[in-house]
Amino acid sequence: MGGFKKKFGPDAPMAMIMLAPNLILAAIFIVYAIIYSFYLSFHNVDLFAHTFKFVGFENYTKALIDPLFAKMLKNTFMFVLFTVPFGMAISLVVAVLLNNKIKGRMFIRASFFLPTILPIVAIAQVWNWIYEPSYGLLNYFLQMIGISDPSKPIQWLASPNTAMTAVIIFSIWKSFGYNMILYLAALQGISRQLYEAAEIDGANSMRKFFHITIPGLRPATFFVLITSINGSFQAFDQIYVLTQGGPINSTNVIAYYIYQYAFEFFNIGRGAAVSILLFILLFAIAIWQWRSYQTKEE
Repeated sequence: MGGFKKKFGPDAPMAMIMLAPNLILAAIFIVYAIIYSFYLSFHNVDLFAHTFKFVGFENYTKALIDPLFAKMLKNTFMFVLFTVPFGMAISLVVAVLLNNKIKGRMFIRASFFLPTILPIVAIAQVWNWIYEPSYGLLNYFLQMIGISDPSKPIQWLASPNTAMTAVIIFSIWKSFGYNMILYLAALQGISRQLYEAAEIDGANSMRKFFHITIPGLRPATFFVLITSINGSFQAFDQIYVLTQGGPINSTNVIAYYIYQYAFEFFNIGRGAAVSILLFILLFAIAIWQWRSYQTKEE
């Protein structure tokens, strides 16, 4: 114990005691869940008979050669490639604008952050009404400005051509407020002296943005990028409420595919195998991002 205190400080034992409940819960619901999922991925599981038949890598190979898996993977990457960069860009621009002294900025900040804390099922129902073809707000607005034909309203959630776009728009709206708050907090840490020195040297707003603001936000951008990619790859709630993976699997993504096989088709082994593949993918992306960030910092 004396060596432990010497290495981590005199308050380390008390800190470990205070952290113990959370560490135990994390061990049970995260670490154990990952290990057990890995175990299930090598078995065919009969939930009703409670039997486990070892099948090796069969669940993995069946998932990888499944045409639906390939389409779902394509949908997932398309969802991530549009949701993450556009969401981060909007969050950054709004944060920079709201970092200035404008009237009512506290109310505006709260309004933008509100969707983050609202129940997704409730607000998804609101967006179901917004996307409704006949009397939805979005089609009504598009018809007013002459983009949409009233006789042929856009079937936002019912057409394979527009369903993914609709889900992406909703996802960006739902999450950008959280990222905006992170950027706002990071902006407070950039010294005003840097901007004043740049103004003395004749730098305009764009030069200050790209040469002071963007570099100063690099740690926050890295964190937002990591969390946004992880969250996008695990998107489930909005898919489940808005489209259920349809129409014609045009919005089916990895997380919903796992749910379908595990809890609709009762193929627990296949669902566990795909969840392990998702874990490996996200872990590899996180390692790559961390190494890229470290290289840039050096």
